[in-house]
Amino acid sequence: MKFKHNGMTAPAIGAVLAAASLAARADGPVSGGLTQLTTAGGTGAARFAAGATINGGVSYLDEVPASEPADLVFTIEPDPADVGKEAAILAVLRIPGLGGGGGVGWFQRISGGIWVPWDSSNLLALRPYTTKTLQEHETITLIDGLVGEDANMAGMTIDAYVGYAVNGDFTKVTFNTLGPSQTDADGAPAQLAIAEAAGESCPANTTAGPVGEQFKGKDVCVLSGRITSHTHLTANFSYYLTDQVIIGENDITDNAEKIKLTIDAGTTVFAPDAGGGLGYLVIDRGGQLHANGTREKPVIFTYESDEEATEVTTGRWGGLVLNGSATLNVGGGTADGEGGSGTYGGGDNPNDEDSSGVMTFVQVKYAGQAFTEEDELNGIAFQGTGSGTLVDYVQVHNNSDDGVEFFGGTTNAKHILLTGNEDDALDWTQGWKGKAQFVAIRQTTASQHCIEADSNSDDNDAKPRANPEISNVTCNGSPGAGTEGIMLREGTNARLSNVVMGNLSAYCIDIDDEATFRSALSEGGTGVADLNGMLTMTNSRVHESCPLQDESGDLFSVSDWFGAQQGSKKEGVDLGGGNNLINGHRLNSVAPVIPDDPFFEKVDHIGAIKDETSDWTAGWSFSDWD
Repeated sequence: MKFKHNGMTAPAIGAVLAAASLAARADGPVSGGLTQLTTAGGTGAARFAAGATINGGVSYLDEVPASEPADLVFTIEPDPADVGKEAAILAVLRIPGLGGGGGVGWFQRISGGIWVPWDSSNLLALRPYTTKTLQEHETITLIDGLVGEDANMAGMTIDAYVGYAVNGDFTKVTFNTLGPSQTDADGAPAQLAIAEAAGESCPANTTAGPVGEQFKGKDVCVLSGRITSHTHLTANFSYYLTDQVIIGENDITDNAEKIKLTIDAGTTVFAPDAGGGLGYLVIDRGGQLHANGTREKPVIFTYESDEEATEVTTGRWGGLVLNGSATLNVGGGTADGEGGSGTYGGGDNPNDEDSSGVMTFVQVKYAGQAFTEEDELNGIAFQGTGSGTLVDYVQVHNNSDDGVEFFGGTTNAKHILLTGNEDDALDWTQGWKGKAQFVAIRQTTASQHCIEADSNSDDNDAKPRANPEISNVTCNGSPGAGTEGIMLREGTNARLSNVVMGNLSAYCIDIDDEATFRSALSEGGTGVADLNGMLTMTNSRVHESCPLQDESGDLFSVSDWFGAQQGSKKEGVDLGGGNNLINGHRLNSVAPVIPDDPFFEKVDHIGAIKDETSDWTAGWSFSDWD
């Protein structure tokens, strides 16, 4: 991209303000030359947010790779008094190196998507690029698809401002601006930070592999031991986990102080085949994983011989473990992770907003190890992780134990694809209280449960009781293989909705353990007439031939419980598509009832995937099935 003195095509500049809120202010000076904006009479009741993204807004980055197309997106919540009024929308960029003599250049966007130089001393010289009636929420893609390397902008940081003027009154422009203290983070401009171009040698905290050794066509860098400083894995190398690799110390740390392992889109991390040592990655309580994949370039975790893997290959390396400081329902509030993966949980002072990082567009393939029957590594173990952890578009394929397991904590997740895992696809225990939406599960003949749900195996009534809320699940078993659906046991609560279950010949639903039944009943209750709404599976469809596991001695039968669930039925289930996880016409005739919570997207279908055109697994996920 080249900036011209007389005008330029709208730049697609991206990075992030990490969706931090930017308060619109009208008082005090503004650094960097926009001084007149603070005296323009704009309202302080408006709110601005901005972020730079390489994956369509699934996640936002403090710094975008120079090699990836990035967008800069603003949202505005106008002053309520301005909603419904006609307003001119204005946008300004401050770009280093374009101001003559190596200084800073100011540019404004005008109609037609053109950027032209702007005299920052003259607010009245601003020109709107569009005029519209203000809505309660306005979304503006200010910059669209900039590749920093191609535009000779690697290493640059660009400031961006967006504002509006009601009824053409340019003496009252509402902009995101810096507050009067000059250091008010709530009022800082949106900054687009583009990383330096990737280097030709292995990144810090890695070492070069043997000369000439490559994996997936890239030279190899080696990760080993405990890493206690920020580490950035760029996509021009592949990375080898020699053994257990640990990020950060095992201490309870503020999110801002944690050690980050950042992995760029299109990067592959691999471990030795299980016979040559056990490689796996642990993010300790003082660390964070930022695996920033895109639909076109997912981040991939696998093992060194995955070119030889088949549809039955499992358990060739360890997997991923994330330790956090959120609440557990175990004694003392901490526990020791399986596979020697460290202590997790926040003890007596848990932080349920703890962040163990970001995982977007990530594949974890052929992992899992069993040391004993009770000590096994999962594909991904979220151990005491908090709600500040972002999990979206993640696949675990052919794991030898559970695909994803939540050990307590409050982490939420969306767009989770669990395929071919040998034990349980989705598992929880120790009081998990998170949320999940769009969970697609495809079993094989070696699989056990789609969902295995526990609260606490040692004390079924431990508090806080596991109580996740989950919507839009599809569980498709392997025909004739005796695969099992949802097991609710050991005192768990759960609020499930919009679930689709098919091809599960052993059973679709089972409820076990007295504490589980009693926790689903009002105090003194004795049967399904006394259900308290804490163990539910509403608005769901279970294949008509799939058994419900009724057992003598239960406080109420599973069949009666399911029959009492609002909107749920046993009837034909038509699943198809290339992965046999996509709704057919019959399922799409069922209207969903989405939980009333901002986390859940208000989609118009039950199950995980509506149709081929909205198949969120397409493009980034992996399959070795015909």
